[in-house]
Amino acid sequence: METDDITLLRSTMERTVDDLPPLPDLAPLAAREGRRRRLRARVAIVTTAFGAVTAGALGLTLLPGSSPAVTMPAAVPSSPGATASASTGPSTTYAPVTIEETPGVTPPDNPDGLSEAERARHAAHQQRVAALLDELLPATVTEIRPVKDKVYVYRIASGGETFRMTVSVRPSDENRLKPCVDDPVRGFHCEKVTFDGNREAQLVSMLVNGDETSGSYLDFRYGDSRVQLSVDPERVSAPVTPRQLLAVAQDPRFLDLVRYADENPVETKAPPAVEGG
Repeated sequence: METDDITLLRSTMERTVDDLPPLPDLAPLAAREGRRRRLRARVAIVTTAFGAVTAGALGLTLLPGSSPAVTMPAAVPSSPGATASASTGPSTTYAPVTIEETPGVTPPDNPDGLSEAERARHAAHQQRVAALLDELLPATVTEIRPVKDKVYVYRIASGGETFRMTVSVRPSDENRLKPCVDDPVRGFHCEKVTFDGNREAQLVSMLVNGDETSGSYLDFRYGDSRVQLSVDPERVSAPVTPRQLLAVAQDPRFLDLVRYADENPVETKAPPAVEGG
C-alpha cells in the first residue's frame, strides 16, 4: 500500500509540474557538482547512521519509502548543450519529512484543507526548490528535505546537525524593506545589497537562542511578494551565511521559481503590518 501511495503522489506531481517554469542550462555547474558529490559521499559515511538517531531525537518522521541517508543532488546534463526539459521535474525525489511540533503527537494530514491538485502543486514547487538548494548551497550541507504540508519550510543537515530553513515567497502589501540598522548589543548585523539589476535586499546575521549561536536571513521584494530565505541555528550556528543565501537568490533559475510563486502563490497573503509594531 505504501508503494501504491508513493506511485500516486509521483504521478500527480508529474502532471502538476508542467505548470512550473523550466530550469535553464545546468552544464556550467557540472564541474562543481562533481566536487559536491564527492564531498557529500565522504560526509555520508559519517552522517548516515547519525541521521536516523537525530531524526528521532528531533521529532522528525520520514515518509514511507524515505531514508535518513544523504539524498544525492539532481542529475546534471552530461553534454554542454543539454538542458533540463520543461515538462520534467528534478531527477531526484527529495523525500518529505513530517515535523512533530509536540514529540509523539503526529500532526494532522493536510491541515490547510487543500485540494489534491493544489497540494500536488505545492509539493512539486518544493521539489524544484529543493533541487536548486541542493546545487547552490555549500557542499557541507549534505541533506535537504521539504517539510510536508509546509510549502516554505525545509530541513537541511550539516556536520551531523539538522536545521530549519525557509524559502518563502508570500503575497504582501508591503512594498518597502524595513530600515537596515545594526544593533551590536543584540548581536544583530544588517547589510544592504543590490542584485538582479537594481533589486534591493537585506542580509541579516543575528544571535538566536543565546549569545553563541547565530542565524542567517535574507529579505527582498519581488512583484507583489515578500521573499525571505533563512537558516535558523540549533545547538550550533547556521551552516549557511547570509552571503551564501544571496548566492542562491541571485541564480536566474531561483528567480524563475520566485516569479512563478509570485504570479501563482503557494502561500497565503501576509496580514497587514501593525503600525508601531
